[in-house]
Amino acid sequence: MNKRQVQKQQTRNLILQQAKNCFISKGFLNTTTSEIAAECGIAHGTLFLHFNNKEILIIEILDQQLEIISLKIIELIREAYDLKEMLNNYLDFIQREEDFFHTITRELPFYSDELRRKIIFRESLIRKKFVKAIDEGIARGNFITCDSVMAATFLFSTISYYLSLKNIFVSEGSVIAKFKDKIILTFLSFLTRREDA
Repeated sequence: MNKRQVQKQQTRNLILQQAKNCFISKGFLNTTTSEIAAECGIAHGTLFLHFNNKEILIIEILDQQLEIISLKIIELIREAYDLKEMLNNYLDFIQREEDFFHTITRELPFYSDELRRKIIFRESLIRKKFVKAIDEGIARGNFITCDSVMAATFLFSTISYYLSLKNIFVSEGSVIAKFKDKIILTFLSFLTRREDA
């Protein structure tokens, strides 16, 4: 790469990083491209040399972040010994990136179809790992016979519920830290509860 290409790539990376920070702070929907350009210290037109519009910028940031996040989560899940540890690792990671996830879950209904599809696709890769772990637990007799896809859906819906309504449940700090133990305990109790108990 020549000096001009390196400089162009550095500007592009700066835009992506500053846009992510702005989006976490104000939300994807409420952040303007002029605010992002100002944060980067570049002309508004320069931003459009790299990204034709805000939607393309949002899609690239989300796709980039979700790919990184899903790979990290899949790695954490792979290292887990059992479903409880897997869920614990997953919630720890969500907590570390909580502001990002909070923004996504809160605004998801308002995103374009393409943006929603990308987010749902990334989540489905992670969800499949949980479905597989539940199926393995059922096969070993550790869990009750149940619809593992539905069980994972309940789990992910619960997590999304707390993330999207974070401001209602906590005035400061982490909503995941507040409810993590209850989420794990409740989810595992559903999977292990016997009808004759």
